[in-house]
Amino acid sequence: MLRRLEGLSVVVVLVLARTDGSAQPASSVAAKLAEGVWAYVGADGEVVVSGSFLGVPPDSLLLPDALAARQSFDFRTDDPVLGCGAPGMPRAFTAGSPMTFTWSGSGSGADLTITYESMDVERTVDMSGEPPRADTPRTPNGHAIGRWDGDTLVIETSLLDGRVVDLLGTPKSDAMTLEERYSIDTDGNETHLRIDLTMTDPEIFTAPYLWHFDFVLRPDWALMEYDCVERPIDLTPGVVPD
Repeated sequence: MLRRLEGLSVVVVLVLARTDGSAQPASSVAAKLAEGVWAYVGADGEVVVSGSFLGVPPDSLLLPDALAARQSFDFRTDDPVLGCGAPGMPRAFTAGSPMTFTWSGSGSGADLTITYESMDVERTVDMSGEPPRADTPRTPNGHAIGRWDGDTLVIETSLLDGRVVDLLGTPKSDAMTLEERYSIDTDGNETHLRIDLTMTDPEIFTAPYLWHFDFVLRPDWALMEYDCVERPIDLTPGVVPD
């Protein structure tokens, strides 16, 4: 199956700067990530060729105020995604759309660009290990810091803005943090990418919430253009938070 790649503006950039051994990417993992498109594999084991809604934390995990906020959410008027607004993390990732990894440069100065087919998201992960400055603003994708744990890429994100977590309007507080762990496994003729996402927010959840995602390498695919331009607020039903 061949998919088109033209004019896509959904970009995630990971800047790899070696400060110690943990900041250096494993060469075999880096090479494998760049071999083609990674397609989401659903719970039934079938490849999903485009992004989809992958579920929400259960009501039982939400604290009372958070549950009330979700129950009062109306996606027809409160959801910025309906107007092609930025979904923000973790929703930008949990759409489960096809994605690619592209390396540029080499060694400790290498850059990794992750391109999602879904939405117009640009995200930078700082691999220097330095914490965010005191004046770092909150953004839809937050401030992400990456590191290598052996052959596993680990990304930790904070400073997220107030966009909802999912289609049902699960809220987030300023305390929300995300941890993503990316690991590769080869099974027979197929190569799989496992991503574990842990969402922690003590003001919203009774305990951290873990999402697990499986992707499979499709070297003969190419990404298709999403082509969704954010509309002015007075022309869209979605409302983007201040």
